[in-house]
Amino acid sequence: MAFDQQKVVDAPVVFIVLGDLRGHEKLAAALEPLVVAGTFDRKMADGWLGAAGHLYGSNLQMARDEAIRSASLAAMTLMLAAEAKGMASGPMIGFDADGVRREFQIPERYVPVMLLPVGYATAGNWARKPRFALNDVLFLGSGQDLPA
Repeated sequence: MAFDQQKVVDAPVVFIVLGDLRGHEKLAAALEPLVVAGTFDRKMADGWLGAAGHLYGSNLQMARDEAIRSASLAAMTLMLAAEAKGMASGPMIGFDADGVRREFQIPERYVPVMLLPVGYATAGNWARKPRFALNDVLFLGSGQDLPA
């Protein structure tokens, strides 16, 4: 399902990072501690719940976008934690998502976003891939300053 990529075979663990298409349904539980602590009042929490239900509950594309965005941020946090422990990781989008879903019996509410092999670096690992210079990806000003 990972197209015979060796890092999946070699890694001691490969995380399947999933996005939850119905993640907004868990928002009430996430907000309740903020209400109890006094960070949010009930009216604000209810407003957020209503907005999330309307935005994601009735728009599959928005729900999918948020599922992928949230899962990607979670994966980055996992990658940073692995690095802090002296491990290497490599996010992968080159895999058969439908095959992963079938093999691991993943419910339809979840979208496989990426595979994330994690382990200790070994000889022969690729060096970090080249990145664009900061000035090529960070623009100050308005949209008209962006390259066409």
